[in-house]
Amino acid sequence: MSYYIRSVEEVSVTPKRFRPNGRLHHYVRIYIEPDIHDKESFENIELVQYELHPTFKERIQMSSNKTSNFDIKIWTYGYFKIQAKIQFRDGKVEMVDGFVNW
Repeated sequence: MSYYIRSVEEVSVTPKRFRPNGRLHHYVRIYIEPDIHDKESFENIELVQYELHPTFKERIQMSSNKTSNFDIKIWTYGYFKIQAKIQFRDGKVEMVDGFVNW
C-alpha cells in the first residue's frame, strides 16, 4: 500500500494575521491520496490521524471522512513535516510521512 500526504491552500479563504504585525497565516487543507494501485485499499480505511508540527497546540488531529480523502484544515504560516497514521478496518496500520506546503 502506498499513500501520500497532500496539502493545498484554500484560495477561497483570505490569509490573515492573528496578532498585529504577526505572520501571515494561510488556511490549508491536508489530505491523503492513494497510489494509483491502491484505490481499492482506500475503501478500507477507517481513520487517519495526523501529527502536526510540535508548535501546534492541537498537534494530533483525526479524520474519518472518506469523501474528503480524510482531510483536515488548519491555519499555518509555514511549511513543516507531517506524519499520518492510517488505520484500516481490519486493524492494520500504515505510517506515512509527508510535508505541508502550498
